[in-house]
Amino acid sequence: MKNCIQLFIALLILLFAFPNYAQVGINTTDLADGSALQIESTTGALVMPRVTNAQMMAITDVLDGAILYNTTENKWYIRIDGIWSPYTYNDTPSIILNKENQSFAQTTTPLPIPLNSANVIQNSPGYYEVLGTSATPQDATIRILRDGLYLVTAGMSTTNLPAGPKKYRVMLYVNGALASFLTTGNVNLSASDFWGTSGNSPVLLQANDIVEIKYTLDGTGTISGKFFNIGISKL
Repeated sequence: MKNCIQLFIALLILLFAFPNYAQVGINTTDLADGSALQIESTTGALVMPRVTNAQMMAITDVLDGAILYNTTENKWYIRIDGIWSPYTYNDTPSIILNKENQSFAQTTTPLPIPLNSANVIQNSPGYYEVLGTSATPQDATIRILRDGLYLVTAGMSTTNLPAGPKKYRVMLYVNGALASFLTTGNVNLSASDFWGTSGNSPVLLQANDIVEIKYTLDGTGTISGKFFNIGISKL
């Protein structure tokens, strides 16, 4: 019993004699005050967990900020808002939607440009969300995820615009309200022919703003679309 008491006292002395450091140094004892883990080496590298895409998706109870290397896609992934997102360096974080060869309606009532989540060719993670799903697409509607100054660009064209005078507009709506005309004008073809327009506008946006791109083109009936595109870039 005496030996047990002496051992307990010795453990208490050790516990209170040495400070409890929350820092780890590898190959160094000169730790910066702000370092939780500090590694010094001139001959080796830090290797993070390397997993396949299936293995990554099978990991459960993951904290935001977790990092790993996806060997299926050969990309770094970081956990953000409960989702694995590929890490990319973006000088100008952008989203681009593009499609060719689809008919569209002539209209004097604003209609969304016919681009949706199936037409995304680039999307910088963490900046934009295209609303709608493949089952229920929502044309030309994008949620902004970060505050900032953005440049919004859109264009459309047709191979058979009917002859005669027509007014056209491509418009930017923010949260349901008209914010800007990307392009507007008049066209008067002597015969059915190719025609197109595009334009852009800078706009200050806040996180969770909903952006919509709509158009009008005088006339009735459906015509053949050659291309449609929408681009948004954070400046």
